Amino acid sequence: MNELLTTLVRHAGRVVTHQQLLREVWGPAHTDQAHYVRVYMAHLRHKLEAEPARPRYLLTEPGVGYRLAAD
Repeated sequence: MNELLTTLVRHAGRVVTHQQLLREVWGPAHTDQAHYVRVYMAHLRHKLEAEPARPRYLLTEPGVGYRLAAD
């Protein structure tokens, strides 16, 4: 989970695609396992967001990936 957050921080303010997250965090053999990202993102939101169902920082870009808000 730490590597997922680190990757999002490194690209703060920019959309990181599902494939890019999978490649950078889990390796090239897992680029078709998008459910990994969804599960771990839910865990991160529960740890970091005040209201995980309405995230302020860990944002979903539907059909593309995720973005860490750069406030």
